[in-house]
Amino acid sequence: GWCIEWLQAYFLVLDDIMDNSHTRRGQPCWFRLPKVGLIAANDGILLRNHIPRILKRYFREKPYYVDLLDLFNEVEFQTASGQMLDLITTHEGEQDLAKYKLPVYRRIVQYKTAYYSFYLPVACALLMSGENLDNFVSVKNILVEMGTYFQVQDDYL
Repeated sequence: GWCIEWLQAYFLVLDDIMDNSHTRRGQPCWFRLPKVGLIAANDGILLRNHIPRILKRYFREKPYYVDLLDLFNEVEFQTASGQMLDLITTHEGEQDLAKYKLPVYRRIVQYKTAYYSFYLPVACALLMSGENLDNFVSVKNILVEMGTYFQVQDDYL
């Protein structure tokens, strides 16, 4: 659970910097605080680097250890891909709304949010209970749809 929280914190810290955001959840973004600035990027990297350290410390001897590492790496890649699509589609100063169609928005939301927010926690539990994720593709699809719906609703509100 902590590893998922650290992954989310890492994504949010870096997302705020990349988007040049001012607030997150009603508070100033971390990098906006006095004496933090771009040190926040390093803070995000430190958060990300805690994940394999914690997984190694507590799960190294477990049969699912390598699969857990692979899962976190794959979800991080998917999220970074969603972030890239978001950045190139909505690049500040060059907003071309013609590029920002519903299918593009859905892909951004799916990859940037749904995988780590909804799929990752369940996939971790499945791996830790000895299950093969290949047997749960329909569960993955449902969770990604739930995550997509959640983010669309959040963006609307």
